[in-house]
Amino acid sequence: MTATSTSLMNELRALCRGQGVQAPGIDRQVGPALREVCGIVPSDGPEMIRVKLGRWVTDIVDQFPTELRLAVLAPLGLHEEAQSRFLNDRVDWLAKLQDRGHRTIRRRVEAGLTRLVEAALERVVPAEAPDPENGWRLVEFDALLRLDGETPTCTERRTIRAERDGVDEVVWSISLPPASESGVPGDLDVQVLHGVELISAERPSPRRFLMRLRLPRALRAGQTHQYSLEVRVPRGQPMRPTYVFWPERGCDLFRLVARFPLDDPPAALWRVDGAFHRDLDDQAEGGDLLEVNGIGEVEVSFPHPRPAHGYGIQWRPRTRDWPGAPAPRAAPDRSGAESMARD
Repeated sequence: MTATSTSLMNELRALCRGQGVQAPGIDRQVGPALREVCGIVPSDGPEMIRVKLGRWVTDIVDQFPTELRLAVLAPLGLHEEAQSRFLNDRVDWLAKLQDRGHRTIRRRVEAGLTRLVEAALERVVPAEAPDPENGWRLVEFDALLRLDGETPTCTERRTIRAERDGVDEVVWSISLPPASESGVPGDLDVQVLHGVELISAERPSPRRFLMRLRLPRALRAGQTHQYSLEVRVPRGQPMRPTYVFWPERGCDLFRLVARFPLDDPPAALWRVDGAFHRDLDDQAEGGDLLEVNGIGEVEVSFPHPRPAHGYGIQWRPRTRDWPGAPAPRAAPDRSGAESMARD
């Protein structure tokens, strides 16, 4: 890990002194520490860097007390009402809002940034050395889970980076528990959307699906490639109210957007961040509670998810008649959580 509390704090302070995240040419202002914790890769342009920075900050500070949360968002230009070109103007806005003097606000800004750094470094995993035998790693994994249609459907877009010359294949996998109380294995419809060709598909166990995918050309070490798949639950087959990604190799950033029916949002929705398998089996409400927005969506992101840990969301349906709802159960089922995407 190259990011330290000092380097990260210095970069955040420097960013605040300008226009914050709204600064033109932000790609020239973001240093190595912020790039590491935000999952920024060399191919990212200025707008993508703004998006990643904004998501990283807001994802962390959502759990802060209101005063500290504002003390981070306003100086960094991430509050919609505090995006002035000058830091003094943003501090002045915050001082008026909280009816405090500038010195008090400056101290709160420093405290907010300090807590942001502390929370960020707890999430960062030391950078992994390249693994030529493994061949490739995930740079970004974006998932769009649609629960507002006839059946649950997930579009997965993955960007990989070769760690040796000659990488021309990747393996995609997913695990899921039985689709019914009788223990009958569930099924999936997986379609290639772009970027790869399906070579073979197998099911080494009732719960696990594997697909070998051929790239359009062999990659050299350091080269990246993007491909997309669509995973659909067969119509009428229940799905557990969970979508969790379990990295099996290095990954820089995982993002998930879930879209629920506008007329039937979940009764409860919470974030899964670094969980173990046993933590998900009970489907207990826990973690950080989330809310869907005005169009029925919720978005979460996880920089540097750790292998063998789970990241994503769980929810409790409000009704049992939406397409993804599991059948009613007489007793808790401890067979595990469905929709467990893997790399």
